[in-house]
Amino acid sequence: MSGFNNVGKLMHLPLADIDYEKSISETNFIVSAAAEILSETGGRNWIPLIVKEISDYQYQVVCNHFVYAVAQKAALERVWCIVIEANEKNIEQAKILAREIVPKVNLSTASRAAILAALQYLITEPGSPLKGIDAEVFANKIANSDREKWLDFNPITTLKCGITKGKKLDALSQVFFLQPPKPSVPIPTAPETINIKRASRDEILARLSYLSNYNIDGFEKVNVDMATDVIFTASKGKWKSLNPIAKLDCGIDSTKVKTLKKVFSLS
Repeated sequence: MSGFNNVGKLMHLPLADIDYEKSISETNFIVSAAAEILSETGGRNWIPLIVKEISDYQYQVVCNHFVYAVAQKAALERVWCIVIEANEKNIEQAKILAREIVPKVNLSTASRAAILAALQYLITEPGSPLKGIDAEVFANKIANSDREKWLDFNPITTLKCGITKGKKLDALSQVFFLQPPKPSVPIPTAPETINIKRASRDEILARLSYLSNYNIDGFEKVNVDMATDVIFTASKGKWKSLNPIAKLDCGIDSTKVKTLKKVFSLS
């Protein structure tokens, strides 16, 4: 009795005990030629099947279906296999490493570089409906969008990046999926409001870092160190409000100045 304790083992299993998930699309020529060389070299498959254990002494191919088809063609009685843990993520990983499925990128949180690379892959696929799309423009538009709450890809059609409804939009699902990030931890109480004219550099940095670290009103996109230096060294003697900060070219516009009132004052 196996007891499902074979995870990670390289096993020489009877082919009759192994089921398979899908047929392959390779031509009979390729399978037959591979089976012939397999037989000529002693009938040992040096590329193992990846299988999961489905019951005692029963297994199912997870990936390397081509090897399974060749072993059948060669009429092998036993085939070398590696048994993997049968959870969804492990199986997905095995299929990706075997190039049986294409990895996908979470468009809700992906970096610009990841978005660009995924789209460039799609564009180069034979018959891709996305040929002609400017991948750089697409990546920039997506990266700068508020996409964490998207439920589908439809908002992309409003970004003027060349993607319209239909085949172009549908093609994106080959490499992208949407999974909103997990709810963030509760935002702690803001640092005590301080007079910006008398604030030290460290005090300014602490307050801007708070707004940035907790993604408050777009401050996560502000270069906090640079903004701190600019505000700290600015001549603030004649300031009657925080509005002059918007003119310091430090990444804080008039909208964000309103947020600064949570942590800075002039009194």
